[in-house]
Amino acid sequence: MRERAEILGIAPAGTMSAGGTCRLERARDGRWVALNLARRADLELLPAWMGREVDVPAWDAVVAHLATVDAEAAVARAQLLGIPAAVAVAAPGAPGVPVPVHITGGARSSSTARRDAPVVLDCSALWAGPLCGRLLADRGAAVRKVELAGRPDGARQGPPEFWRRLNGAKREITVERGELPALLDTADVVVTAARPRAVDQLGLDLARRVRDDGLVWVSVTGYGFESAWSDRVAFGDDAAVAGGLAVAAGSIDAPVFVGDAPADPLAGLHAARAALACLAEGTGAFLDVSMRDAVAHAVAASRYGAGIQEVV
Repeated sequence: MRERAEILGIAPAGTMSAGGTCRLERARDGRWVALNLARRADLELLPAWMGREVDVPAWDAVVAHLATVDAEAAVARAQLLGIPAAVAVAAPGAPGVPVPVHITGGARSSSTARRDAPVVLDCSALWAGPLCGRLLADRGAAVRKVELAGRPDGARQGPPEFWRRLNGAKREITVERGELPALLDTADVVVTAARPRAVDQLGLDLARRVRDDGLVWVSVTGYGFESAWSDRVAFGDDAAVAGGLAVAAGSIDAPVFVGDAPADPLAGLHAARAALACLAEGTGAFLDVSMRDAVAHAVAASRYGAGIQEVV
């Protein structure tokens, strides 16, 4: 997180995120909302979110609209439209296990189990999933950075140095959608960052591969692949707010941003640690990594002086 901030020359400014796209604003009921307008589509959806045309600067319109609606309703409507948003909340009272293993599978096949360097397909994007892949590469895995033709990782548009630090040790591969199943046949680990609907549309049958082939499937999403909020979208700053970091750094009445998108590196660290534990066991597993929960775990552990708990 520090390296990225130095590369970009950015820092958070109270209620504005380090990257400048996410802001904390107060809603009608007095609670605070983090709204992240990181993409052109998010800005284009503002009229639908507010129910009227935007005829003033975007953030002026956001502030005016939030003064007329309660925080939970504003966030629910934003998420319905696919705009990253979260209510500023306090972290839970005690740290839980940030990476639950929902599915355990059979042992890896004898051919893959004997490999000195596990093969990892990093099919994720941006920061958290790619960091997991980079850390696995640091531990000796043969990591392939997989992008679909016509759908490159959005991080390519960022600083080349940050891309190099996340992906420089990986073999970069661009494939057509129909080529993914055969590629998965060669893998010990696959890292995804897509929500359930998108994963289902790819038709990769990852749960079966976990159960029958001993695949370790690492899913990194904003709120958890199997949670009630599995369809919600999140980036690192708003996910950190949802995990309680902004309130912990300020207060429930005056939350503030911390660092640059801290939910991303925290989730990536937890994902890598959990994947390494599963590889050591030699059995398949589904690792449901929630960016929000990774932050909540860190805040609660820090507050109560708890050590980092086992992730699997």
